[in-house]
Amino acid sequence: MPTTPALVSALRELGDRPAVVADGRAISGIGLLLGVSPPGGLPRALAQRVAAHAALPPSAARTAEQRLRHWAGVLGPPPIRHTVLHPATDLAVELALATLLAGGTVHCGDPRQDPEQQLVDLAASGTTHLSLPSTLLWSLSRRPDLADHDLGALRLVLHVGPEPRQDDVYAAVDALGAVLAHVRAPHSHAEAADRRLRTAADAADAIAWKHAIGVTAEQVQAFGTHLDHAVLSALLLTLQQSGVLTDPERGHTEAEILTAALVTPAQRPRVGRWLDALTRHGLITRHDDVHYGRPELTAAEVREAWRPAVEAWNDGLGPVAALDRVRRGALRLPRLITGEEAPRPAAAPIRWTAARGYLGAALGALVRGLAETHDGPQPLRILELGQDDADSTVTRALAARPRPGADHHQLPDGGRYDLVVATVTGHPDAVVPELVDQLAPGGQLLLLAPTGEQLDLLITGDAEARTDSPAFPAAAVRPAAPASPVPAAAIPVPVPAVPGFPAFPALPAERWRAALTAVGCPTVLALPEDGHPMGLLGQRLFAARMP
Repeated sequence: MPTTPALVSALRELGDRPAVVADGRAISGIGLLLGVSPPGGLPRALAQRVAAHAALPPSAARTAEQRLRHWAGVLGPPPIRHTVLHPATDLAVELALATLLAGGTVHCGDPRQDPEQQLVDLAASGTTHLSLPSTLLWSLSRRPDLADHDLGALRLVLHVGPEPRQDDVYAAVDALGAVLAHVRAPHSHAEAADRRLRTAADAADAIAWKHAIGVTAEQVQAFGTHLDHAVLSALLLTLQQSGVLTDPERGHTEAEILTAALVTPAQRPRVGRWLDALTRHGLITRHDDVHYGRPELTAAEVREAWRPAVEAWNDGLGPVAALDRVRRGALRLPRLITGEEAPRPAAAPIRWTAARGYLGAALGALVRGLAETHDGPQPLRILELGQDDADSTVTRALAARPRPGADHHQLPDGGRYDLVVATVTGHPDAVVPELVDQLAPGGQLLLLAPTGEQLDLLITGDAEARTDSPAFPAAAVRPAAPASPVPAAAIPVPVPAVPGFPAFPALPAERWRAALTAVGCPTVLALPEDGHPMGLLGQRLFAARMP
């Protein structure tokens, strides 16, 4: 005697109880069997699949239910109130049917809905299970208002997408207090795009590796410690020579310090940043806008402070002349702040000199790799921001292996781009959305961003540089100096002008990753990887992809 399909039996068991809830309307189990079709894409697709399943012969129904039983096992025992925040994909329908098979209720959500309303609906429905794309999960779990919504009933979250970063998983588990299960989207376009991006990044790191030969993390850390100590000592000595900040018991306001040191109006922003840095690093103290110094330094002590920095630098980090420029600049500071000597052209930070070989090779290789794997019907549209010369990084990368299908722009034309390359500063939460707005769906972003403080800019940087404006592109993306003539295959990164490098404590790589994830980038890679010696030099190359 033929048996009744298990899904049909489950819907009969539900009876008049809600089986599917969509837009505030509940459809019972019996209603689904009778052909009642809820509104919306996923609810309608679900009702159609139920009708088709009920018409299957028993043997075919058992075969169709094998995958549903698998998902029902993943969902676990009731009670199950399963919110499905997916468009009407086959996987979303299967997850909903598996919920019904397990005796649960399906709440059909809208992944395009305002995130605040999504959280309100999750709390109101007492959702125990949640299925959604991985990118939406990362976005919801990072919302600052998440704690305002009662999600205490949530037990299991199924997120669908490419292989996640463990940091994203840990953050979501902490925020939601639920078990996370990752579901790989089978043969998706997004997965293929992620694979291409990761392959290109791996190849870029392999090509750039030779620029880090012989450099160790210990050497870079030692150099940075010695350099920062020498710079701060030079700044303090310059001010103490005016008779201020020489006594821990005697305080001075900033105005008094500027007056005593005869600082010109043009150089007051520079000296203001000196005081901030000296306070931040503990060489002086500040209480109620009054600065207190320390026993007076001698010129001999400051000269000695440079010695270990020079030794570490000359051990293969970079050319001798680069660090000498900073040392000579420190000697000119007393005449510079008083106007006796004209400012020299602003220079890039010394650590950038050590990192540019690696980052230049990596950036050029990434551009070439992404151009070579582009398979769209239209030419690859590339926007390169932060360059003011025709012989730019992207130009040389494309010329190394000509790609007739590449359409290269150095100024926005009002359209969207498949690839945006930018050197940036400013706050990630302000800069990143403006850059992502330039990307077409599925577009990729290559972002050179500061991740470490560059104190030597307090000596060699621009006195008028401001670091608090996120405007795009004038402040977010800075113009670059002309590139030096080098073989095209090397593809070095042109050194950006100093305003592109912040003279304040740069935000760490995690903040840039978080900002890129928050705007919907499902994949964010960084070169060099965490812990790499070149990553300790305060500049990272981020590669991200939009859905």
